[in-house]
Amino acid sequence: MPLKSSTLIALLGLLLAACSSGNAVPDEPTGTEAPQYRSASLDSEEGAQEQTEGETGGIAAVGPVARVNGEEISAEEFNSQVEMLQAQAQLPPELLRQMSSQIIENLIDQHLVDQAIANSGVDPSPEEIDARLQEYREEFEASALEMYGESIDFDEYIAQTGISPEEIRESVYQAVAIEQILLADGLSLPNEDDARQFYDDNPEAFTRGEEVRARHILVRVDSESPEDWESARQEAQALHDQITGGADFAQVARDNSDDGSAQAGGDLGSFGRGRMVPEFEEAAFSMQVDEISEPVRTDFGWHIIQVTERSDEETMSFESVQDQLTRELRNQALQQSLGEYVAQLRESAEIETMPENIK
Repeated sequence: MPLKSSTLIALLGLLLAACSSGNAVPDEPTGTEAPQYRSASLDSEEGAQEQTEGETGGIAAVGPVARVNGEEISAEEFNSQVEMLQAQAQLPPELLRQMSSQIIENLIDQHLVDQAIANSGVDPSPEEIDARLQEYREEFEASALEMYGESIDFDEYIAQTGISPEEIRESVYQAVAIEQILLADGLSLPNEDDARQFYDDNPEAFTRGEEVRARHILVRVDSESPEDWESARQEAQALHDQITGGADFAQVARDNSDDGSAQAGGDLGSFGRGRMVPEFEEAAFSMQVDEISEPVRTDFGWHIIQVTERSDEETMSFESVQDQLTRELRNQALQQSLGEYVAQLRESAEIETMPENIK
């Protein structure tokens, strides 16, 4: 069975998210970025458009989409990738159709790697798979606790994506197997000394900017009418008065906020400058911890904001990032080596594509 890109993509996404609180490699996102809800985020309008467009239509293969060294890539495999992309990224059918050739190419690469593993004789033991899976589990759960202040069970989170434990083990098996092949082929992975050198050469990558953690209540306004804006302001002011009078902010948010963060008591997590719309950012970064703002107007409506945590700009010590940085440098080396390896496999492979079977 070929590598399941849906499984690998989902797992990789989880691991990157889990590591993002201390990201040290410049090409990766930095900081403890929380989910950006549409009422405060600068990306909100684009995200809303994509979500709307992605709710309709789709494409599907009606026959094999490629043949790799005599082995067919079935319509079922292709359609599984499309379904996963639609579910996870809400991509519109027009974009999926444009991406169909790339989906086929990715499936070809997966088959090539799978064939190479089968021909290599490499066979990671169950104990090796268990150890690697436990590494992923511990990294994810520890980082989730650091980022969001709550425990998130790795296995439950994976299950919510629709990926079975068997698929996860299969993907981890194949990841360990290809790593063993690359190491036997001469790959030398970075060690802690290399991580220290990178740290010393890139001090700017380890400076964490000022951040706040905030929660909010939104009274949304979908009108240009001054009367509607004034009515919403009065509603927001009444909610503000409830909170300053002793009501629980989180409960008022759950009961009244017009934002997706309501279910989390209005919590937006931690964010740095440049992540929220200007009016929201200006208010949040000017507030002290536990302070409750007067209603703040943005293009989305009126917000009541409470800052729950603040952190000043700081430089992370090497000791605090050593393990993660070493892992990231190793992963980068593995990805580069894997790309070169797949290119070599393609040179000697017999590959036929059948895009006409995509309807």
